Amino acid sequence: MKRKTIDSYITNVIEESLKATLQKRALQEKEKQDATGGSTDKRTEEKPDAGPEIEKLQKGNITVEDVISKLNSIRSGKSFNDDEVKSSLSKYFDDLEAAEKTALLAFLKGISQIVTGEVPGSEAIDPGDKSAGVEMKKTSGPQKVSIKPNVIKAPDVEKSKKPGAEDASGPVPITPKKK
Repeated sequence: MKRKTIDSYITNVIEESLKATLQKRALQEKEKQDATGGSTDKRTEEKPDAGPEIEKLQKGNITVEDVISKLNSIRSGKSFNDDEVKSSLSKYFDDLEAAEKTALLAFLKGISQIVTGEVPGSEAIDPGDKSAGVEMKKTSGPQKVSIKPNVIKAPDVEKSKKPGAEDASGPVPITPKKK
């Protein structure tokens, strides 16, 4: 019985956090639209603060402060029970692959275990654990991938001759042309 209430509490915390973030992003987008006169072109539109965040994601230079900042922005957003937020989150979630959905839930469960004080950080669920059902590789830095070129060589004429099978016949005789 206690486990069920903890799980429902965690689910509510996760839902509220996602709603809060989406609401904050919606407000930022509305402010941006108002500043540009209301016209937006989705093809050329940039997300607020996307540059540094994308660079950090690509390089893998994420700090705990970055994570805390994102979690705080989730907490300050709209409720996940809001119809618009719930709809947007459902669309986002439906586009995820099964492994991504599992990893997302495992990450959120671990974070909620820490935030609620259920377990210390070292004991919180890790998506890389076998119990989460997600295969992840932990790396210490950027991985180098080297590709060996595929070289096709022509058959070697000299090698095709048998050693010792030298042509020892005499020269071809020269015959005069007949008129």
